[in-house]
Amino acid sequence: MMSDDLMSQEELDALLQEHSQKSRFPSLNTDDYLSVIEQDTLAEIGNISMGSAATVLSTLANHKVRITVPKVYVSTARAVAESYPIPCVVVNVDYVQGLQGANVLVIRETDALVIASLMMGGDGTNVPAELDELYLSAVTEAMNMMMGSAATSMSELFGRPIEISPPITTWRDLAQDPLTTDIPADEPIVVVAFRMEIENLVDSTMLQIIDIEFARDMVRALLPGEEPRAASSEDEAAVAAQWTELKRQPVETAVPQTPPQAPAVAPAAQYDLGNVNIDLIRDIPVQVRAILGRTKMSIDNILRLGPGHIMELESLHGEPIDLYANDTLIARGEVVVVGEQFGVRITEIATPQDRITSIR
Repeated sequence: MMSDDLMSQEELDALLQEHSQKSRFPSLNTDDYLSVIEQDTLAEIGNISMGSAATVLSTLANHKVRITVPKVYVSTARAVAESYPIPCVVVNVDYVQGLQGANVLVIRETDALVIASLMMGGDGTNVPAELDELYLSAVTEAMNMMMGSAATSMSELFGRPIEISPPITTWRDLAQDPLTTDIPADEPIVVVAFRMEIENLVDSTMLQIIDIEFARDMVRALLPGEEPRAASSEDEAAVAAQWTELKRQPVETAVPQTPPQAPAVAPAAQYDLGNVNIDLIRDIPVQVRAILGRTKMSIDNILRLGPGHIMELESLHGEPIDLYANDTLIARGEVVVVGEQFGVRITEIATPQDRITSIR
């Protein structure tokens, strides 16, 4: 018979979880280093770039990948290692054009094993006990493609070409190895924590480590008037409102059940695509649609529609037509008639901000 003084298993699990949350990143107060604007901006940069990386991973792994809107902390490399005293894969990425700095990705070894297994045609379940050379090579290739896609998304966001060096992937046991030799153990760093889910296989946390000055440089590049820790309450409210419009739900990508055959195309070397590998997108179906205009009608009026009925749209004659790829605005154009076929001539390419705000 259990005494009333003993805790149930549910109560014990809840206590352990609460302790874990309180002990993670315990050394520094984030608000002492980053303003609310800087924290929100860094979260959105991570959300957009890693959302793009998740789409690539879903294609490579042929499984649905979901990455949540991240949380931003300030900590130290030592505190992060102490919070994750387990074998991990550490990925070092240097920005060589457009931005000057570096960041580090930290992925649990168990998650890396699942990703490598899926890339090599496995089911993600029968994996070895630890990463061998073959599995580490597969993870390195996945990180290379994912970070290349993330850099492309950042190029659109920042409005300038951004390139990275090939990521360097290493295995580290954070119970005894330092997180990285490039960052002093006790200097403040920005930690961006993502929850990553791969359907029925992975539900874990992935970390992005950024030097605090590089993080501030990225914020200033997006918000030129923003100075570290110097914004007024009115400025913070105004910029927070801007970012609210850019907030997205957790990124969720799905791989088509029966992808179509890739059409014959010219070799990828003929295209100047920066970090994008054209082979990654050949088999991905994209629904392109042109919206001539919109209108609202009551059900009663819809039932009265018939042949010859003229329906007025909100768009005026001569206004540009919006072109969407899936649900993202990509361009505007005008209707042209060629023989008996209609087409759209592109007259304007959507800006990165247009594309971001068009996502619903």
